[in-house]
Amino acid sequence: MSESHSANTIFGVSSDSIEAQPIELGDSVSSNIAATANPADPQTKAPRKYKPRRTYSAAYKQRILKAYDDCSSAKERGQLLRQEGLYQSRVIAWKQQAKRAKSDSDSNKKQRTEHLARENLQLKKKLAQAEAIISLQKKVSELLGTHILPTENSEID
Repeated sequence: MSESHSANTIFGVSSDSIEAQPIELGDSVSSNIAATANPADPQTKAPRKYKPRRTYSAAYKQRILKAYDDCSSAKERGQLLRQEGLYQSRVIAWKQQAKRAKSDSDSNKKQRTEHLARENLQLKKKLAQAEAIISLQKKVSELLGTHILPTENSEID
């Protein structure tokens, strides 16, 4: 093969026989989309519809936990769970959540108390330091024979 001939042939097809044709994606793409969206098409599955997730109020959780704890046998607990449409794992998770909330509130109270005690101690130290400075200033002014504050402006009469 000559080089001019090989330059004009691409993958065994001559460039003279290749024609530029516009690609129309609009029809084929829209038909593919319509096929997947059409639930009557036997080859596609209809989108699954889920129930909305249940949410439980704090009062409901407390009521169920109390009723669950009041049950004396596993049979009664199972009956309660079936009536309410709950699983045991959900009740156990609620118990753990309540236990964590109680321990968190206890630890928060303890931390708050400790913080206030430290702050109170710091303020007492600052007050003692300020009183020491004032008494020192009074002694210095007595030694020098000058009053820092005029007697009519002082709080002590």
